[in-house]
Amino acid sequence: MKKLALYLFLIFTTSFTPIAARFIVNEISPLSLAFFRFGVAGVLFLVIFIFKKNSFKIDKEDRLRFLVLGILVIPINQFCFLKGVSLSTASHSGVMYSLTPLFSFFLSIKLKNELFSGKKLVSILISIVGIFIVFYESIMLTAKSESTMLWGDILLFFAVFSWAAYLTIGNDMVKKYGAIKTSTIAFWIGLILYIPVFIYDIPNFHPENISALGIMSFIHLSLIVSFGGYFAFIYATKFIQVSSLTTTVNFSPIVTIIFAYILLKESLSNYFIIGAMITLIGVILIQSFNNSRFNKNGIIENI
Repeated sequence: MKKLALYLFLIFTTSFTPIAARFIVNEISPLSLAFFRFGVAGVLFLVIFIFKKNSFKIDKEDRLRFLVLGILVIPINQFCFLKGVSLSTASHSGVMYSLTPLFSFFLSIKLKNELFSGKKLVSILISIVGIFIVFYESIMLTAKSESTMLWGDILLFFAVFSWAAYLTIGNDMVKKYGAIKTSTIAFWIGLILYIPVFIYDIPNFHPENISALGIMSFIHLSLIVSFGGYFAFIYATKFIQVSSLTTTVNFSPIVTIIFAYILLKESLSNYFIIGAMITLIGVILIQSFNNSRFNKNGIIENI
């Protein structure tokens, strides 16, 4: 029963992240939302950090890497994700984020943490075909009208890449310093670097426009996903194989698509359905070949 509850919670957190984001970006500027979302999560991580009596001390040779992690996780990733989902759709975001293992594989090869594999290459090519079909629809919509779908999809693409880079580059830091210390320091570096962007966007922040649904969406993004989902994943790895967890989370895009259709009334074209199915097949294949890479460091598909 405990395992089932954790499976459902993790699928819920990742599946409804794009939907919650799509709701709230209509009420809060994406630039301000990024600051408040990770501000709340950052404070909660800091409380755990202090409770565990951690130290902010890091080795001199790792300072640049932590700076890169901070830049990736908030200024780049959150801008691209939240702005991208405001211009595109929740269903497109769900499919895009399923590509995280694909990008992580490429980056791991580049960093020499993983060897090249012909089987994985085939899986990657399958995913690329699926994403091309999804992008083709966005290109056609943009060409025929004033649709912002293509620009949103491009930003979501970079959001996924930056998130995969954060996971891949941060993996060694997690092994060395632990998940809590690495995440806390990276989050706060990102928040500090993001302050100028937030100050610039203050005129666009209108809290009086936030509805009850918007508040629920914010709670989901900041408390349930960025904080609760993280610890749920770490806790689950104590008695569930990580390969089982990551494979289960692969179903999240499907749940996202279904509920984006029900709750947001998003249209699902034949192009999108075919492209999404092909992409997910490729992702599931590469992750089945790649499960040995995942460990108990708290890697989760979407934050």
